[in-house]
Amino acid sequence: MSAPQRFLTFVLGSAALWCALVPVYSWIFSWAEFGPGINWVYLPHGIRMVLVLLFGVAGALGFSLGARLLSFTLLPGQLTNESATLHLALGVVPGFAAWLAARLTIKDWPGRYLWQAAPADVALIDGSRLLLLAFASAVLNSAGHGMAWFTFENDLAHLGDRFFAMFVGDLLGALILLYSLKLLLSIFDRVRV
Repeated sequence: MSAPQRFLTFVLGSAALWCALVPVYSWIFSWAEFGPGINWVYLPHGIRMVLVLLFGVAGALGFSLGARLLSFTLLPGQLTNESATLHLALGVVPGFAAWLAARLTIKDWPGRYLWQAAPADVALIDGSRLLLLAFASAVLNSAGHGMAWFTFENDLAHLGDRFFAMFVGDLLGALILLYSLKLLLSIFDRVRV
């Protein structure tokens, strides 16, 4: 498989995974919802981080594409008050934030080397890097959403509350899934030996 085909496969696979998992998450965790797309424990943010760690830009593009597909198909009621510009910005922000957080906090990660053989291993990323990655991604994502709401939305009521709830939910979701992935990979490493 050529590099462009592999890239497209990762984008489409990430989009399909996002479209499959987020509705299930929304159904199970509806009790934790602060507002549309904002939860106090947002596990899909952890999925974003895992997809970016594994597939880099392709993972970021994939879940951004998946999120926009979901918003047009399963969640169309949320779009009634959004301008097209805000909708586009809210689609780009999570992917860019997740990719930028990984780029800023981790030197070697498999998604960074999607076009060539990956010298990095996700299992080798230590706990402090995962904590820093989760924090950076939560800050960048919630700040990016806040800037999009501030720039393109007419209703700015509770902007600070939405930022805080999104930050907490993204941080908890990323920590839960990233540390679960780390634990799972270390168990597989022990079993292989």
